Amino acid sequence: MTIDDLLNQPLTSVADDGFSAHVMGRVRAGERRNLFAVAAAAVLCTVLALLFVPVQRIGADLNLALIQIAQSAAVSVAVAAVILTLLFEREFVRS
Repeated sequence: MTIDDLLNQPLTSVADDGFSAHVMGRVRAGERRNLFAVAAAAVLCTVLALLFVPVQRIGADLNLALIQIAQSAAVSVAVAAVILTLLFEREFVRS
């Protein structure tokens, strides 16, 4: 009997007894813990930033930046290109 013959034979079945479900449950629980840790870190960083950064100045700077972006011809052309692309895709590609 050659190695090819041995490799071509089907393997005998192994009783799972819920092992796969248990492992997947542990993986999902670990993913939930990781997601919670990332969310908690994001909230903590946001709270710390709000404590030490002047919020009124950020609002004024953001307002100024948004006005400048709205008046930019390059941004207007880019937004028009995106809108036309989406309309073209909806009309011709998906129909």
